This record gives sequence, C-alpha cells and structure tokens, in this order.
Amino acid sequence: MSDDGISEGIVTRSDLAKLAELFDRFEFALDPLSREAHEARSQFNNIVRDLFKQRGKPTLPENSTVTLLLFETRIRCACRHYLKKNAV
Repeated sequence: MSDDGISEGIVTRSDLAKLAELFDRFEFALDPLSREAHEARSQFNNIVRDLFKQRGKPTLPENSTVTLLLFETRIRCACRHYLKKNAV
C-alpha cells in the first residue's frame, strides 16, 4: 500500500494526479456553484465510479465490503494528501 492509503494498481499516480486536479477545481473553488466547479465534480465522480468498477472490486476480493462510498472517501483523502504534498 502506498503512503496515500490506496493500494498500488488500483489508482495509478497519473490517475491520482488527474483526480487531484479535478478535486482541487471543485473542492477549493472560489464559487462552488460555478459551471466549472460542477463540471470538475462530475468528471471526478465519473472517474471514481469507473475506477471502482474496473479496479476496486476485482482487485480487492478480501475486502468485499468495500463500497463505492468508502472507495470515494479514500480517493478524496488521497487527493487531499497529494495536493498538500505537491503544493507550490
């Protein structure tokens, strides 16, 4: 498991970088109701859902109780960690 709390192979570094960029655009938006923030949130949710379907369940048979909500929560925590670690 990597230091972001997500097993290697489930979310790649490039996946995490893209998700963190989208997360930053809606979570820390000056106007959280803006079209840009809404689109970023929608893209983020779609990617997380796809990752969960493609990689989350199949690669975690011992964790069959992992739900989409838990998976998304772990992704959000990883995004916060990534943004904090890579702050300019």
